Amino acid sequence: MLPSATVGLLFGVWLFQQQPRLWSLAVWAGWLAAFVTLRLLLFGLMPGRVPGIVFSFPFQTLLRRLWLVLLIAALAFAYVQARAWWRLQSVLPAACEQLVIPVQGVIVSVPERDARGQHVDLAVERSFNPACPLPANIRLHLYQQTYRGEAAKPLALPYLQAGERWQFSVRLKRPHATRNPHGFDYAAWCLSNDIGASGSIDTKAPMHQLQPLVWQPAALIARWRASVGERIERVLGATPASAVLRALVIGDDSHITRTDWQLFVDTGINHLVSISGLHITMLASLGYLCIGWLWRLRPRWALHLPSKLAASAGGALVAIAYSALAGFSIPTQRTLYMLLTVLVMLSLKHRLPFSWILCVAMWVVLLLDPWAVMAPGFWLSFGAVAVLAFAMGGRLRPSRWWQSALQTQWIMTLALVPVLILFFNQLSLVSPLANGLAIPMVSVGVVPLAIAGAVLPLDGLLHIAAGLWQVCAHALAWLHQLPWAVGYVATPPMWAWLMAMLGTLVWLMPRGWPLRWAGLLLWLPLWQPLSPALQPGQMRVTVLDVGQGLSVLVQTAQHVMLYDAGPVYHEQSDAGQRIVLPYLRHLGIKQLGIAVISHDDNDHVGGMASVLASVPASRILSSLTSDAAFFSQLQQLPQAASLPRIVCHAGQQWQWDQVLFRVVYPAESLPTGTKDNDKSCVIQVVSAHGSILLTGDIEYPAEQALLASSFGGDLRSTVMTMPHHGSKTSSSLALIRQVNPEIAIATVGYRNRFGHPKPEVMARYQALGSQALRSDRDGAIVLDFTQGSRPQVSRWRALEPHYWEL
Repeated sequence: MLPSATVGLLFGVWLFQQQPRLWSLAVWAGWLAAFVTLRLLLFGLMPGRVPGIVFSFPFQTLLRRLWLVLLIAALAFAYVQARAWWRLQSVLPAACEQLVIPVQGVIVSVPERDARGQHVDLAVERSFNPACPLPANIRLHLYQQTYRGEAAKPLALPYLQAGERWQFSVRLKRPHATRNPHGFDYAAWCLSNDIGASGSIDTKAPMHQLQPLVWQPAALIARWRASVGERIERVLGATPASAVLRALVIGDDSHITRTDWQLFVDTGINHLVSISGLHITMLASLGYLCIGWLWRLRPRWALHLPSKLAASAGGALVAIAYSALAGFSIPTQRTLYMLLTVLVMLSLKHRLPFSWILCVAMWVVLLLDPWAVMAPGFWLSFGAVAVLAFAMGGRLRPSRWWQSALQTQWIMTLALVPVLILFFNQLSLVSPLANGLAIPMVSVGVVPLAIAGAVLPLDGLLHIAAGLWQVCAHALAWLHQLPWAVGYVATPPMWAWLMAMLGTLVWLMPRGWPLRWAGLLLWLPLWQPLSPALQPGQMRVTVLDVGQGLSVLVQTAQHVMLYDAGPVYHEQSDAGQRIVLPYLRHLGIKQLGIAVISHDDNDHVGGMASVLASVPASRILSSLTSDAAFFSQLQQLPQAASLPRIVCHAGQQWQWDQVLFRVVYPAESLPTGTKDNDKSCVIQVVSAHGSILLTGDIEYPAEQALLASSFGGDLRSTVMTMPHHGSKTSSSLALIRQVNPEIAIATVGYRNRFGHPKPEVMARYQALGSQALRSDRDGAIVLDFTQGSRPQVSRWRALEPHYWEL
């Protein structure tokens, strides 16, 4: 019965996380009545309850198991609802957003430092504004500021350290995520990590350090982790190897460059370059073996404590210590729960089936962390263990160790293909080779040496660990250069994915199973595209939600244009990497026809280099000068350095699949001193089913010049992006009247500091009958120009609502 109950638990927890809102008491009452009715129906069919009808024993057993699954699923659903309601009560009140609130708290994370400033997690102890109760945990940014004037210089800011108690004045926002198809949900991440708000420290208000080290467990662990990280960097310097060792030892991957991360992802070993479940398990196994060996050397000790129990305790202590060094992050906690459960079960006197051990571990994980089902790592971890147990269990003759290792890697590589396609749209074809090399080197060599060298005053061990990693990194770089190293697959339909999973199950059956290898044929639908193909004359336009910035993807039957790629968020992240690329891979797009850079502003050009580093374009169309910083950045990308560059100007046009693209602004020559915003490439795209005007950041002067040009009389468009995000210096009444859009879209960040879009601008569009949409409220906006004269509009927040979106 335990496996059936576990299925019910997993289904109930997963089902709740798909809900658009928390259930009201009325909804609960309705479902309770339906549940009672279902019970009466099921158990009314048992023998003796219905005269003249006799049911077989297997049917009775099936009914009982079905009822157990439904009962546990309902209880799990109710349990997670209660947990979610309680956690959401601690989120920052909406009325307190962007207010200056004095707060006292303790820094409980290793501070992250970059060119923008310092970033820490604060455990709040006190809010000095009684009207604004604060969450228990908030994420704060201390941004580097400069004095205004001729002699501009940085402000002298405090150097924040883990474990300190401070009093700040802060401006906070509730957790809010950009919402895009197949994108990362920051609000869900905040919910699962119990972070109720994020914001910045007001540098104009006083900042007081109240205590240099707080004697609390979280503060002491954070200080220990910070000192270990500083020791690694002091011994090895600011090198790629030291960045990786910091990630492996203390779980801080903020120092790893984006180039290195892409290498790890493309070779399929990114799960190793962090404190992963594999590392915790290997170290716990090492502790288990060492304590067991020590107990066997001292037989008398076994009289007081059985050796198996002592070995389990030793493995558990090692796992807990390493998890503490990782800061007890959510993925680490999940692994720790699994491992401790397995150790407890193994230490019992009775031998239990492995399926029971796995089920109990899942119960522990889901009851302690019901948000685990939203993380791919949860499914990959339990799925990998279940696949190995199913494929390699019950063998009549054990294989040699090297045969088992090869078979394990082969099984894991193939069995997880459908899961990796669903979650990441990527297949690392060199992953078996890369993991076969990296797993023993990292888990058995680099990690133990790095931990010993970081915790103990043994610099030589750190140098040896760094040397081993450099050997591994060189091998990975060589594998990555192979032309067939990485493959990308569009997100398949759910029915195709389920068929592929069924095929995987058939393929994992024991030898002798009829047509076992034919199961892999059920993978073929994985390459079926999710969206129907466009026909000539049709187009699909996606206005992505990149925060305060712009990125628009225009697709025709055979071609793709990307108009801008959003901003750079910080040194290690930009909209191109986090939003645009995942969306392109979700669609299966491997080539851009044209990459357009409207003008030289960070919120438009910032993410384009990341996109072009992974998805090639035939040419670049932009208003940038040849000495722009973007082109210098592009020179460092071998695949993009030689792309043809065309300066955009009015009069350029081309046609793809019966869809017309034409540049209507700027003129070939502009007055001296023209602002970057007023150099924006303005492109009108016209199809048989409607048109869109992409306006960049043009302001009043550019709008007037556009209206006065030869193109000014032919700007009528079904849809337009609001110029300059709906600022008060743009969207003149004359332009709006000339374009006369049915839909106007403002691409803005949530509670952005500019106040975009301005209320008077929104009112101007609405007064002329336009439907005004905005990305911070609607998420990504997909416009299908496929029939009629008006596009079908899909707003991502409305399509996939979540209960945590406040």
